[in-house]
Amino acid sequence: MLVLFLNKTNKHWVERIEEFRLKFPEIAFEGYFSSPDARSLIKEANIVIAARLTEEEILSAKNLQVIIVPMAGVNALNWEAINKRGIMVSNCHENAPAVAERAMALALSLLGRIVEFDQDLRYGVWHGYSVGSPEQDYWTSLRNKTVCIVGMGHIGKEISKLLHPFNCKIISVRKSAPFEHSCVTSNIDWAIEQSDLIFITVPLTRETRNLLNRERLYKMKGKYLVNISRGEVIDEKALFEVLKENILAGAAIDTWYQYPKSPDEIVLPSRYPLNTLKNVIFSPHVGGYTIDGVTGLMNETLFILEEYLKRGKLINQVDPGKEY
Repeated sequence: MLVLFLNKTNKHWVERIEEFRLKFPEIAFEGYFSSPDARSLIKEANIVIAARLTEEEILSAKNLQVIIVPMAGVNALNWEAINKRGIMVSNCHENAPAVAERAMALALSLLGRIVEFDQDLRYGVWHGYSVGSPEQDYWTSLRNKTVCIVGMGHIGKEISKLLHPFNCKIISVRKSAPFEHSCVTSNIDWAIEQSDLIFITVPLTRETRNLLNRERLYKMKGKYLVNISRGEVIDEKALFEVLKENILAGAAIDTWYQYPKSPDEIVLPSRYPLNTLKNVIFSPHVGGYTIDGVTGLMNETLFILEEYLKRGKLINQVDPGKEY
């Protein structure tokens, strides 16, 4: 049996993988830590740890039984090929508390106008009562607001916990919930209408792509939006328009539309000039990028792997029909 690691592995991963070699001497463990051409081994692998696999790679991997994604997002896998082959997929959620904390930090910064006021004051431009600023210089408190969480999965539940001290009314949007309810609903339009602040935490699937379309965004007058899901969940052009026209009061975004292909490549995260707007906070997709978050994902990935190797039981199995 061959277990192939195609994720980024640092010394901590390598140390843990060496422990697996001792525990399971009959199994081969390979990856970029052992071969610069590790991806060529996909055809022989029984288990692959990776966030991204193409249709060609999946269909050529005749021995492949299991894919373990060392993070929550599974949208970079080719699900048509996975379903055709009947391959099982598992994912990880241990960084959910870190992502939720980042989401809260973004929300507080957005409503509090922290970044805007910081940037202006660096150039000697003051806001606030100390210089007799008008009401348009008010910042907005999170306290007692109605908050909509679209997607009450691991991250959504953690955000909900963090909101309680602010005495917020929370409306969670779940696909399987009653159509309209004061706390839980499947009616996203009703939930957004009731809310001051909207968190987007859904996985990217066929159903959630462009979930916040032009029509929905133009109905969000005066509301705040925090996206820690995936960029493609929100219509990119319409998002720029509603922010530029001050229909949407503001947005804080950690997940984007364009990404660099190498560490030294300079790439703006959107094809539209969102960077010219003051009512947008940028974050470079680092929601779970903490020591605890990254270590947690490593430990969870290896726990899933060990349970499967020992017992043939796959934890956190992704529903192939739902793609999450």
